[in-house]
Amino acid sequence: MEWVTASNPIMNRLPSNSRTSVPYKALKPNKLWLRLSLGLLVITFVVILVVALVVWLSVETSFSQYVNISNKSRFGVDLVGTLEAYYLDHGTWEGAEMLLPLRERGERISSSSTGNGEGAASEGRGFQIFLADAKGRITAASQSNWVGKNLTEIGPNRTVLLYGASGVIGFLGEQTPGTVALIEAEQQFAQGITTGLLLTAVAGGVLVFGLGIGLSYSLTRPLRDLTEQIDRWHPGVRSPIQIKGTDEVRRLGTVFNDLAARLAAGEAQRQRLTADVAHELRTPVTVMRGHLEAMMDGVYPLDTAHLGVAYDQVLHLARLVEDLRLLTLAEADRLPLKRVSTSIVPLLKQILERFQPLFQDSGIRVASVLPDGLNPVYVDPHRLQQVFDNLLSNALNHTPVEGRVEIKIEEDKTGLVISIYNDSANPLDEEQVQHLFDRFWRGTESRERDSGGSGLGLTITRELLRLHGGSIKAERSQQGLCFTFTLPHTLDSAPIV
Repeated sequence: MEWVTASNPIMNRLPSNSRTSVPYKALKPNKLWLRLSLGLLVITFVVILVVALVVWLSVETSFSQYVNISNKSRFGVDLVGTLEAYYLDHGTWEGAEMLLPLRERGERISSSSTGNGEGAASEGRGFQIFLADAKGRITAASQSNWVGKNLTEIGPNRTVLLYGASGVIGFLGEQTPGTVALIEAEQQFAQGITTGLLLTAVAGGVLVFGLGIGLSYSLTRPLRDLTEQIDRWHPGVRSPIQIKGTDEVRRLGTVFNDLAARLAAGEAQRQRLTADVAHELRTPVTVMRGHLEAMMDGVYPLDTAHLGVAYDQVLHLARLVEDLRLLTLAEADRLPLKRVSTSIVPLLKQILERFQPLFQDSGIRVASVLPDGLNPVYVDPHRLQQVFDNLLSNALNHTPVEGRVEIKIEEDKTGLVISIYNDSANPLDEEQVQHLFDRFWRGTESRERDSGGSGLGLTITRELLRLHGGSIKAERSQQGLCFTFTLPHTLDSAPIV
């Protein structure tokens, strides 16, 4: 059996020893343009077949009606009606020969024959008329030896159906020298229509198949071009792919460009995160290594003070790892929350009591507007405490001496709106405000990381509020910065975790 490598763009970029081989007979043509062409061909043939069949039946019916009416006019409508009435009255064709113009026909035949020098004895030539029952057995005829024979035994003839109460009751027919030629002409007419319809169907199918191949190929060409561009794309490509074709292909290309942009942004974020984590880990590890090496070499004494420096760096690493774990779970909607109906004011008062000594030591004035009678919210008190701790810690670290911090709570139809404002010695500009919730981002005044934080507090705050169905935003002012976040009354807008 012959084996080939699967023609997959992703597989082709893999090393040769990691590609999967499949049997050649398992590979089947699966071209969209070919499927469209075959589908169009099948539909066309079905439509042409149905149309041809309908036309053929219509022509056949119309032609049969024409022949029947023409035959009736040759015999005379009165004769046909008279015969049908006779059978209705008598229930048999016996004696019906008296109604046929056999004598007059015979006289004209004899005269014509005599004029030709052949005499009246030339029975069987010229115009012959006959009457047959419903089974086709002749009961009366201008040629006496036809009586008792079947219609098929006397040669080509033309007949008119006679109808009674129970359906067909007999046949009125004739046989003339031109009958054969006329019947052959009728057959040629019907055969010509059938042949014409068949040729039309074949020619139409071939034409449509050819046009279908061209149309399908042209319709799928933009898709092939788009596929080739996507195959050449990788996260390092910054320019969007060129989009041509129908609205559907353009929509697909636009969606891919959006996806590629998000992937590129995610890749850039991943690279920044890796670099930031490495940078954050490098500082405490370097400090610990330096102190430990100094104590091992005898430069520093092995005392509590120097061990405390290394221990503080271990605690910093532990906080960093815990914050990363918490942020990862929150972004993946996998952080468990224990939501209960919670009154926000008592919880916030407890948190402010813990921070009050820290604000006093820093010379920061704290003002709060905490109205009574607020409706409870469904939150996880522990996680909400983390939110307030992060925001108040941020305000504590960035508010100058004799600055102020203001906390205000309002209520609307959807939930609570909490604002935390703090003065700032170096207010941020608009571009810096946009990066406040990025991982490890800090303002330029705190790049030395004297506060000992991980740089993930605001990012974690945003994710915790999102899990509760809320949101947060930062707005700058001339004197400082204000964080405003919302907490809904119900669980409807919060993801299930």
